[in-house]
Amino acid sequence: MKLTLVEVRGREIEAVVPLLLLAEPSEPSLRWSLDHMADVVYRADLDGQPVGAATLRWQGDPAEILELAVAAEQQGRGLGRRLVELLADEARRRGKQRLIVGTPNSSIGNIAFYQKCGLRMDHVRQDYFRYERHPVFEDGIRKRDLLVFCLDLSEESGRRRR
Repeated sequence: MKLTLVEVRGREIEAVVPLLLLAEPSEPSLRWSLDHMADVVYRADLDGQPVGAATLRWQGDPAEILELAVAAEQQGRGLGRRLVELLADEARRRGKQRLIVGTPNSSIGNIAFYQKCGLRMDHVRQDYFRYERHPVFEDGIRKRDLLVFCLDLSEESGRRRR
């Protein structure tokens, strides 16, 4: 089984919105991110079938994963990890030194996932989610801060990882 990364543009983006809503469940927030933050939208295909999606901001360094999702029925098969690896490879190809991603302090599964992918906690953006009108809880933890994880993309780091 081969996972490939395909850049999608224009009307093709609408086809991956349902996948991206797994990463950002607020459709208005997702659409704002697509319009104002994301430089590129990717679809992840497994043997030609869409199974995931990601949005990235490539401007500047570090590059940033804004949204990352794998179809619910495909989760737990290592596709998310492989998708992160493909994005890291693309970042290296683009000459980036670091790749970051943020996740809420309450998203325990995401926190574990990104560390399993080789990212390390870099910093905390305290009170990042203060704009939310009502408190949101995940696993009994109030969503307040954004934990930012980082992957060092230097050539030496990349060799150690493989």
